[in-house]
Amino acid sequence: MKAVILAAGKGKRMGELTEEKPKPLLLVRGKTFLEHIISTLPQDVDEVIVVIGYKGEQIREFLGNDFLGKKITCIVNEHIEKGNAHSLILTKDYFKPKERFVLIYSDEFPSNDEMTKCLSHEFSWLTHIVDDPRYSGVITLSDTGHIVELEEKPEHPKSNLAAGGVMVINADIFSYPPKQHRNGEYYLTSMMEQFVKFHSVKAVTGTKNLFFSTPEDIDRFNKQ
Repeated sequence: MKAVILAAGKGKRMGELTEEKPKPLLLVRGKTFLEHIISTLPQDVDEVIVVIGYKGEQIREFLGNDFLGKKITCIVNEHIEKGNAHSLILTKDYFKPKERFVLIYSDEFPSNDEMTKCLSHEFSWLTHIVDDPRYSGVITLSDTGHIVELEEKPEHPKSNLAAGGVMVINADIFSYPPKQHRNGEYYLTSMMEQFVKFHSVKAVTGTKNLFFSTPEDIDRFNKQ
């Protein structure tokens, strides 16, 4: 099984921390973001495709061809301003039709338990309860806990359940073209919005939201 990690962005909100190195190589509790994420992947995930962009050669050098027992393939996104949907689309040729894989944002740290729960379902999405969902992809659930609707950064959220950075999907995702958000970017969530309409995607509620956007997020986690 393959995993895709989207690691092309600069992480502008990290300020000076990303002036010399890309965000996925920042250290949290002595390990890089990427090391934390890859260490949660089970043995049957034997290949990791990493989409790199900003200072991507540092990531390529850090990971090499094999990291923590996983084969590593790096793909360069030369147009990171287009959004993370473009990063995912660049991986299309690496998958057979209907091939199942796990997709992960490089700045969210799932626990081993959360990763195991996500992979126990055919299709799933890690979610978190948040205080202010206006800055997230907001999810609406069916009575069975499956995702029926998704809206990216809504002005009037329908719930406080936010989409996280781990998705178990298949290559059907590439059949759904991304839509341009009002801010100009093409978000992966616009592809997932279409995916959930035709696939039974289980919402896995995470125990905590470890999403790192600012230096304060890192400091807070290091002090826990």
